[in-house]
Amino acid sequence: MMDCNEKWSVCNKKGDFGFIMNTFGVTASTARLLINRDKTTEEEIREFLYPDEDNLHPGTLMRNLKEAADIIEEKLSSRKKIRIIGDYDADGIMSTFILYDALKKLGAEADFYIPDRIRDGYGINADMIVKASEDGIDTVLTCDNGISATDAAEEAKERGITLIVTDHHELPEILPDASVIVDPAVELLNRGLTPSTQQSDKADRSPYYRYIEYMAIATICDVVPLHKENKTIASLGLKKLNEKYHSASCTDDGSINMGLKALIDLCDIKGVISDHTVGFIIGPCLNATGRLDLAGRALHMLLAEDPAQALKYAGECRELNEERKSMTVSETEKALKGIESEGITDRVLIVELPDCHESLAGIIAGRIREKYIKPVFVLTKGKDMIKGSGRSIPGYNMFGEMQKCSELFTKFGGHPMAAGLSLPEENVAVFRDKINALCTLTEEDMKKKVLLDAAVPISAFDEKSVEELQLFAPCGPENPAPLFGDRNNKVVRMRRIGKNNNFLKMTMEDSKGVRYSAVCFKDADEVILALSEKYGTAQVDRAFEGKDNDIKLTISYVPEINEYNGIRSIQMKIQGILY
Repeated sequence: MMDCNEKWSVCNKKGDFGFIMNTFGVTASTARLLINRDKTTEEEIREFLYPDEDNLHPGTLMRNLKEAADIIEEKLSSRKKIRIIGDYDADGIMSTFILYDALKKLGAEADFYIPDRIRDGYGINADMIVKASEDGIDTVLTCDNGISATDAAEEAKERGITLIVTDHHELPEILPDASVIVDPAVELLNRGLTPSTQQSDKADRSPYYRYIEYMAIATICDVVPLHKENKTIASLGLKKLNEKYHSASCTDDGSINMGLKALIDLCDIKGVISDHTVGFIIGPCLNATGRLDLAGRALHMLLAEDPAQALKYAGECRELNEERKSMTVSETEKALKGIESEGITDRVLIVELPDCHESLAGIIAGRIREKYIKPVFVLTKGKDMIKGSGRSIPGYNMFGEMQKCSELFTKFGGHPMAAGLSLPEENVAVFRDKINALCTLTEEDMKKKVLLDAAVPISAFDEKSVEELQLFAPCGPENPAPLFGDRNNKVVRMRRIGKNNNFLKMTMEDSKGVRYSAVCFKDADEVILALSEKYGTAQVDRAFEGKDNDIKLTISYVPEINEYNGIRSIQMKIQGILY
């Protein structure tokens, strides 16, 4: 929750509200949300609001997929050894699990290897091909990596190893000379879906639909655009997760994954499994194994067939995540303290944390960026040189700016919003000076941009319009969570809530004078301090006592249904306050 460091605006796109409301029987607020997300045709809206298995496109639409499948089929029939090389993050772990489980069910002689983040770095390399050759591997199948692995491809060719690359990252200028490359960034086949192809290909979709919950975890955790097929995968996967792991009527039909169930139980996930549950509880436990240990640990958890083993691996994943959280908090506090004590005002922050685990640099950079709304690089001390991760803000092309001082790096890569680098220690000061000298960000650029769907009081909502908000989940990039705003909301009463009294519960009156309940899951001390600075401590005290006061707030919020003792009411979940 910020104040003058945020810039709020209202999305005001034009569209045919009547058509949407009449065709789909939804409220005006839902029609507004759809128009704001550029969902205006009947086909687009139906796919978005009501994701269905038929929305999953046949795999044959992806260029080279059939060729890859044909090669694997031939390797299966000739009993060739196949090795899957995945990646150490959540989507890489899930991709590796899906491929390995499917190949084993087909009778393949297959194994897997997930790189060590520190020792191996990202993705397949030539050394892994050498090891595969020594182990008698005939075919190497990558997932979530390999699109830039030119050295590995050359080594595979020299050693007569079939290399199949499956990846989803952007294409480099030079593609590896692999046996076949499957990547959605490679041009898709130029044919659409018709009712006849949908029907004929439905059988092709059924086998991979059984992996839909794992696909959903990968999709949500990799923070990809959640629209079109991605939203369908996430929606159907979350539905299946809840049916299998949280439905009171569900039975163990043999499809329950013991490792995933053990992790859900250990993390004390009792309510509905949502995109938030996956992105902020399950995903971090998977990612923590690749950050602080070996991601193979998470994969063994998913593959466990013995309950005791499943519980053991799940416990280790959770413990590693708790350790990761503790380390992240400690190092972030150290970084913020240093920035404040040294009075650093650079527009691009270069933060040195020499003793920080290098796998945490990106997370910490992201947290510092959120506080200061500036591009941030966090540098750690590696074995031979300084390593770093950067996180950017809209309007600052981090990778593009790094290219302007590329002579300082031994290695770097990334995209406009994030980057990684290695450089000699003696170049750090030069890097700090040059990247800031090149920076053209203005004060206005370094304000957090908050886009509201509409400026309306909470009294404009009824239960139907609030319930319809669930149709927009899961939310993420290109499908932001619905957000509304209102001015002049009067605080009637305020009290602390939560285990540590660190949140606030309020009774308020909206701009139309309608009284309602609100919850604010932000740091209560920060909110109270800001209110005291603007209105005075006496006014804040009166609000806590339920007495008339001068406090009026401009807020961003999400309306939600609150049920207490069988009584349902609409309450506000406050997301932000402009002081």
